[in-house]
Amino acid sequence: MKNIFVFLLLAIVCFKFTYSQEEIDKNPILTDRFHFDLGAYFPAKTIKIGADASSTDDQINLSESFDFNDNQITPYLRFDWRFAKKWKLSGEYFRIANAQKAELKEDFVFEDITFKQGSFVEVGFGFNMYRVYVGRSFSRGLKHEFGGGIGVHALNTTAFIEGEVLVNEEDFVFEKRNVSALIPLPNIGLWYYYAPNTKWTLVASVDWFAITIGEYSGGLLMINPGIKYRIFKNFGIGLDYRYFNVHANLNQSNWKGKFDMTFQGPVVSINASF
Repeated sequence: MKNIFVFLLLAIVCFKFTYSQEEIDKNPILTDRFHFDLGAYFPAKTIKIGADASSTDDQINLSESFDFNDNQITPYLRFDWRFAKKWKLSGEYFRIANAQKAELKEDFVFEDITFKQGSFVEVGFGFNMYRVYVGRSFSRGLKHEFGGGIGVHALNTTAFIEGEVLVNEEDFVFEKRNVSALIPLPNIGLWYYYAPNTKWTLVASVDWFAITIGEYSGGLLMINPGIKYRIFKNFGIGLDYRYFNVHANLNQSNWKGKFDMTFQGPVVSINASF
């Protein structure tokens, strides 16, 4: 009886030591409850928009016509809350904004106005991306985690064009047209973490969604590989590459038309986890 008691005691101690050692050896990104990223996104942009456009030929390519393709610094925020052992809630945000003046090299139709070639106009564009995501881990180990889930992207998009419009052969009239839309797009996503030690982590995630209902269609694709390095116990740095494409045909009161946008570039961030 005494030997059985000693054996059980030793087994409990060994199990506890093994479990504790495993938790010590794990990278905190696999175990911490809260994780925050604060960074700067440097996206190159391809932006095509149209209002009351009947074909893709009627879209304005802002990237080419107004030099919107230059990289810019935009804030990037993300958080993960591991509210259960296999479940987490994530949130994400970034913002793009541009405005340029230029002489039109061709006619542009925007809503019910034709801005003639040779006109001097100003074009502006704004895009806010909010993402909320609930995911579950399918496979977890000492050095990895693989999971997936569902979420929603809320896309707040605005655009305007203003300038002198030729109404006959001699007379010009100042006109301004603007459109805006808040578009919720659900999505499915997968993520994978590989942490060979407590300092380094390789991360990758993919989000995708596409739908067509009658004359409405929309979709998105987001791909995000990256690497993180933990400098101190609760703080580190990260370098990611983010590709984000979204397109939609719209039939709303504030915007009847279409857009197709792609943002891609590096994200440099500082990380905190607890």
